[in-house]
Amino acid sequence: MKKWLVILSLLLQTGWGMAQEPDASQQAETFYREGKYQEAAGIYNQILTQGLESAKLYYNLGNCYYKLGENTKAILNYERSLLLNPGDADARYNLKMAQNQVVDKIEVLPELFLVRWYKAFVSYFSADQWAYVSVVLFLVFLVMVALFLYSSRIVWKKTGFAVGIVALLLTVMTVMFTVKQNNRITEREYGIVMTPSVTVKGAPDDSGTELFVIHEGLKVRIIGSLGDWVNIRLEDGNEGWVVKKDVEKI
Repeated sequence: MKKWLVILSLLLQTGWGMAQEPDASQQAETFYREGKYQEAAGIYNQILTQGLESAKLYYNLGNCYYKLGENTKAILNYERSLLLNPGDADARYNLKMAQNQVVDKIEVLPELFLVRWYKAFVSYFSADQWAYVSVVLFLVFLVMVALFLYSSRIVWKKTGFAVGIVALLLTVMTVMFTVKQNNRITEREYGIVMTPSVTVKGAPDDSGTELFVIHEGLKVRIIGSLGDWVNIRLEDGNEGWVVKKDVEKI
């Protein structure tokens, strides 16, 4: 009896939490429309502390911080929104607007056209969206297998075989894209510089050689860590060590 009471209690708490989240979001949206951006941001952050994250939530939080003049936090949340929903044109536009205020203008290393095209293509959909495409393609493959096995006409057998092979190859490819996009979410290898001015060192130590200075809002790639330090790489290929607290992962 006690076991069932515990299960019922957990179900009720889960349902209550799910019911509260839309109400909280609506309250935050009301605050935002009224120009109470700090209050709206507080509610969005509270929702995040409950483990309820979404692209829309990060996008709205980014808008709040942008209105408050907290440009670096706006960039961080726009990036997190795009991590979950890469195809969001509004989030991408707002991110560019916020990035225009970043001090550092890093020249990106040139890449081959095919490499740039491949990265852009894979990043166009989120992991969930690529997963949906994979499922549809696999269903097409199964239908073609059935057509090949059970059709009495040669032309349909040939069609089933050819289309089935293509559908299978595309399924494997889109599964790979799904895994790649999912790894971006789980690994979070990029971060945003949160401190106004950071001196990049040649070694993970305060006495390390000073290489160059970067500023808040800059996006960096985290390629390693050691104790309280992280090894970062800029888009121009330069790299070095900064204190971990100066960079927040996307």
